[in-house]
Amino acid sequence: MSAVERTFTVNGYQLAAKEWNKGAELKVIASHGWLDNAASFDALAPLLGRCHILALDMPGHGLSDHKSPQASYNIWDDLLDILAIADDMEWQTFNLLGHSRGAIISLMLSAAMPERIQALVMLDAVLPLPVDIAETPKQLNKFLVERRRALHKKLPRYASIDEAVAARCKAANMNQQSARTIVERGLVARDGSYHWTTDVRLTTASAFKMTAEHNKALVESITTPNLLLLAEGGLGARKEFINIAESYGTLHCQTLPGSHHFHMEEQAGDIAAIVETFFLQQK
Repeated sequence: MSAVERTFTVNGYQLAAKEWNKGAELKVIASHGWLDNAASFDALAPLLGRCHILALDMPGHGLSDHKSPQASYNIWDDLLDILAIADDMEWQTFNLLGHSRGAIISLMLSAAMPERIQALVMLDAVLPLPVDIAETPKQLNKFLVERRRALHKKLPRYASIDEAVAARCKAANMNQQSARTIVERGLVARDGSYHWTTDVRLTTASAFKMTAEHNKALVESITTPNLLLLAEGGLGARKEFINIAESYGTLHCQTLPGSHHFHMEEQAGDIAAIVETFFLQQK
């Protein structure tokens, strides 16, 4: 089944989404990773036939609006957008499926609003790697310097889609098919070249980062049924993610073959079977 393009007006801007299997029994909001877009779920979503899936273009990504000039892209701000879209859909409770940054967002929402979340699946991430609180001034300095520089910064331009695909493969260690899926949704043709639709501010440092104490509080509070699927060839932080899952006993972890974007690759069928079975068990 092909996806239907959707647009939602939430919190003063428009968010784009791809919808699959409307009316299916399991309601799922899917969130992609940093600098990806909703096409991240193009391989997986059609295989989840019993899931009504809304895969979002998070703010500043894909076909969604950029935030206002004075706004920031803090991960906790995305929680409000997900809740607003769920309210628009009249989904009092729903499931979360997140990849990378989207997995972190999904865990945070599950910790903060467990009464809204039926079940949670995280793909190759769980929480941001913590920083020492003593690093706060340095991190804030980095944010200020990079954000001011971004006023004059432009993202790369490409002569062709193929050139953009090659650049994405190199930067993100993706295969060509997966990279093309992301790239084709994330580019716009203008003035004889291809430009990213991504808000350049997404490439700048965060003002604040989570500490180990923040992460501990979030993980320990998790009561939502959850599943963390990690890729053997995924993020270099895989061991840290496993340690987090094992240390607190509130997260359930499984490792599968593949790269960081394993849900877009040949493993998509196996992942879909695991994800759908898990969501059905929590129904």
